[in-house]
Amino acid sequence: MKPAPPATRRKSRRLEGESFQTSVVYWTGVFEEKFNAAFVERMRAGKTIIPRWRTLSVLSEKSGVTVNELAHITRIERSALSHLLQQMEKEDLVVRRQASADKRNVHVYITPRGHQAFLTMLPVRREILREAACDIPPAQIDALRATIQALVAGLDAMADHQRLNGKPAAASPPPEAQG
Repeated sequence: MKPAPPATRRKSRRLEGESFQTSVVYWTGVFEEKFNAAFVERMRAGKTIIPRWRTLSVLSEKSGVTVNELAHITRIERSALSHLLQQMEKEDLVVRRQASADKRNVHVYITPRGHQAFLTMLPVRREILREAACDIPPAQIDALRATIQALVAGLDAMADHQRLNGKPAAASPPPEAQG
């Protein structure tokens, strides 16, 4: 593999900084960890609330996605998601149904009880973010969101390029929460 051009190396140093203390990736992880800890505390729940939140959040907008799509969007490992869905189905938060056309595909739907659970969690998450961002102008928050989305798109393009060239793509670690 040939070295990156100087401009790319400069951009990389700006993103990663000279140490972990100046790394965008490090601080993004710290934010996510602290945000999730505050959410768990305010909900008075265990850590399983985070994957439940992600699942209900996605299904509140895209009820009926396949289990594979849900795993991809939520960044929850497939076998862990299957176990979680089994628990959530017992609690009447979701329902799973086999696709009529392809019995291998299972679609997941949010139930009214699941939607109510989502609506209970949503204001808590919004309040935490509002408090954390109280001194940050909305335009700066919008720019941050756009920047993170652009970085994710760059990683996706890199992985796609590697797959097209027959090289194994690096596995991307799942984020712990959706905003």
